[in-house]
Amino acid sequence: VKVSYGDGHSAETNFNFSSQMDLIETTDNEVVNAGSSGTFDVKYAIKGGEVEKITIDPQNFGLIVRINALNDGIITLDLPREYIDAEKQNGSDEEFIVLIERIDEKGDLGIIQTTYEEQITNSEFRVLTINFEENDLEIQIIGTYVVPEFGTIVMIILTVGILSSILLTRNRLQIKI
Repeated sequence: VKVSYGDGHSAETNFNFSSQMDLIETTDNEVVNAGSSGTFDVKYAIKGGEVEKITIDPQNFGLIVRINALNDGIITLDLPREYIDAEKQNGSDEEFIVLIERIDEKGDLGIIQTTYEEQITNSEFRVLTINFEENDLEIQIIGTYVVPEFGTIVMIILTVGILSSILLTRNRLQIKI
């Protein structure tokens, strides 16, 4: 677009336009590594970009979705409640915090908080739809827990170890008396 105005002044800019209809939607499952708890699947659909990787951020009780945003777009994620959720103390649903890491017009890296739509909520999944902009790098979804820190087997071993220590200590004290 070239604009001429006033006394010989002009401005020019270039842009590409693609309608939302032209964007390809990809639907897939991403296998997320949950450490000692194994792995779990996150089903997603993305339009306007590609999902590169989904990882867990245990310090922030979050899920990090690394994307390659080729255009402004939208992503829908099926979050399994067993592995990530946001709950109040009474067990009712709490809102997730959704942060997007993006590069602004100046080329600076920044993090903004954004909103999302919750499409489906049931006892097994919460389905979130999040809008993103071209060149966004990652989406972080923060809840109140992400994957139990200790798996069932680890908890059993820990319980057996504690009980054994108690019994051994008790037996030693009885022998000394």
